[in-house]
Amino acid sequence: MKGAGAGFGIVTKFVVKTHPEPGNVVQYTFSLTFGKHAEMVSVFKQWQDLISDPDLDRRFGTEFVAHELGAVITATFYGTEAEWDASGIPQRIPKGKVSVVIDDWLAVITQQAEDAALYLSDIRTAFTVRSLAFTKEEMLSENTITNMMNYLDDTPHGTLLWFLIFDATGGAISDVPMNATAYSHRDKVMFCQGYGIGIPILTQATKDFLSGLVGTIQASTPQNLTTYPGYVDPSLADPQRSYWGPNLRTLESIKTKYDPKDLFHNPQSVRTE
Repeated sequence: MKGAGAGFGIVTKFVVKTHPEPGNVVQYTFSLTFGKHAEMVSVFKQWQDLISDPDLDRRFGTEFVAHELGAVITATFYGTEAEWDASGIPQRIPKGKVSVVIDDWLAVITQQAEDAALYLSDIRTAFTVRSLAFTKEEMLSENTITNMMNYLDDTPHGTLLWFLIFDATGGAISDVPMNATAYSHRDKVMFCQGYGIGIPILTQATKDFLSGLVGTIQASTPQNLTTYPGYVDPSLADPQRSYWGPNLRTLESIKTKYDPKDLFHNPQSVRTE
């Protein structure tokens, strides 16, 4: 059920193992404003180099969010400020024009725009989304980063409310064997989700913008990038293989045994053998 439950049944009860509260948490938001996204190439590369470091402190989590006016880098560290400073991470995060605390007008607008996109989840709002997952070997080259940023500058978006969110992952997640659960992305170090919100309507230009963006990134990799089913991508040609990879055959066997008539079905769920 863990990682593919929607295709197998309905969960009626959870038994969970709790962990101690993390205690101190240090959280920063770095707001970077540029004239063009092309000016963010070195900034993104510096951030990507940081998160792909195999010795990166596991108490650290971060996102890189590109948007209409620039970028926001979040940093969350589960520890004291002294431990945060001692980790060496503050010296490695891209600085640019930094707001450690969001208090300038542009950063406030950016934060409000992100919040607005989340609030829209409570009402029926059309949007389009694409997602990708990356292993350490699939991280973006400087040339690909350049192409991606140029694409953001040169391509009509069809909306002002769009986000390209890169999440760092890995750490303790990668300690669990790949075949222990349905989740098949324990070797990934980064996820990417692109969102285009339709205000007031979702246009074809916005759909084309995100599809072209994925194509620009995908063009630099020797194989098709996969993604996590929690970041649904309705445009995937082979969603089952993309979501569950090496675990798909086992999941199909389980599906055949417990739900042979495919009662628990959605367009991208696990199929029977």
